[in-house]
Amino acid sequence: MNTQNPVGSAKSGTLTLNGVTVVCARTGKLTPNTDVAVENGVIRSIGSGAGQQNPQARSIDARGKFLVPGFFDMHVHSMQQPNPADNLMIMLAHGITGVRQMAGSPELLEKRKKGELDFGPETPELLAMPGAILAGGNAATPEAAVEEVKKQKAQGADFIKTIAVSPKAFFASLEESKRQGLPYGGHVSPGVDIVKASKRGMNFIEHLGPTELALIRCSSAELVIRTILALRPPPPFNLSEEELRGKKTQMLVANPSLFRLQIDPGSMSKTKRLVSSYKEGKSRALAALFAENDTWQCPTLIRNETMAFGHDPRFTQAPELRYVPAEVRSLWDEVAVEYASKLKPEDQDTLKRLMDLSFRLVKDFDDAGVKMMAGTDYGGGWVIPGVSLHQEFDLLEKCGLSPLRVLQMTTISGAEFLGIENRCGTVEEGKDGNFVLLDADPIESIQNLHTVAGVVRNGNYYSKDELASILLQVEKKLASGGVN
Repeated sequence: MNTQNPVGSAKSGTLTLNGVTVVCARTGKLTPNTDVAVENGVIRSIGSGAGQQNPQARSIDARGKFLVPGFFDMHVHSMQQPNPADNLMIMLAHGITGVRQMAGSPELLEKRKKGELDFGPETPELLAMPGAILAGGNAATPEAAVEEVKKQKAQGADFIKTIAVSPKAFFASLEESKRQGLPYGGHVSPGVDIVKASKRGMNFIEHLGPTELALIRCSSAELVIRTILALRPPPPFNLSEEELRGKKTQMLVANPSLFRLQIDPGSMSKTKRLVSSYKEGKSRALAALFAENDTWQCPTLIRNETMAFGHDPRFTQAPELRYVPAEVRSLWDEVAVEYASKLKPEDQDTLKRLMDLSFRLVKDFDDAGVKMMAGTDYGGGWVIPGVSLHQEFDLLEKCGLSPLRVLQMTTISGAEFLGIENRCGTVEEGKDGNFVLLDADPIESIQNLHTVAGVVRNGNYYSKDELASILLQVEKKLASGGVN
């Protein structure tokens, strides 16, 4: 995928990081006591005395620090928020230097063409963006879905994202995307076989399916479940145009699990049956298929967890909610109360088992060599900008992934997926000057990815104190109800 007109593409910043340990995101190799010189936003040289040729460069004493590529959050909805600059600044302060926006529009694509989505040097780069998500009205029939893909190609979309369309519209739009040279992915629609989608060329899958759509393929009762689904398809998404723009949609986005319980009160019993029939051998077979077909996965485990446990105090009372606008938090609180009211005591165990199976799926995928990237689905309930990517690191550790794999998922993997590894994703001469300085070795422990000591964005250095100042600035603004 070759993206166009990214945010923050203007090059700036001249500096030298002295005495740092450079971490290779490909191999995990550590190169200690190294100087890294950045000029006009690009790595000019790496090695002992690399910065001596430009005495005017800002010199940073980085002895004892570890240098990794800037983090990527490969699933965000920043542009849908009232003040995108706020959440993007919070992300930068947590080490994120690039994001993949997962919902677009003709208006957003036009703004990007005009350079109007640049929110300043203290924000990550916009790496890629689709057009309008395929769902309902714009892809109600195969013919409409095909026309929508053509339209988005003309509008400048980097990829096609689908959420909920009929199987016929799903495969028609998939084939048209291939003809147009656009990567195609997102959610596997209800009624679509995830294996068939992978074999036919679905490029990427978000949220592990979502999870239950992947678990159907891992169930010993797969044929029975598929027969039931064919005979009794899920209730339609039948909100009116006014409702689509209103609070009901906001609540749906905050936690789709609540919407599911509203339209299908028996859905938890179906989930229980699904997790009880999980078969490990089938999971490994699915993993092997994804690896064979190069079907990328963006697990967004933090999003899956906040949906399943959207009423849990560890989310509803998290201190980092100070980085969320008051009106958004109020909506999330309302959703949490309603969600909790619809759960039965025994549902807690089912939800825990569902998350445990998500962890097992990710481990099976990793063992099989499935290509994966780190993302959070920021914009959903209790998913806090920046903070959520670090929570994702912890959940990936819980899956049993190695520190190197997690580092790769948030750096070089995203660059490879987007087809821009020639300019970012690793610390190498000629590549963009976007880094994270860590206080501890990230190859030794995933927990060390949290030790952000500084960030370099486009060659501009932000110390730990400066990052804290950015966070405080946004926090005060949110507390006062300020807007951009």
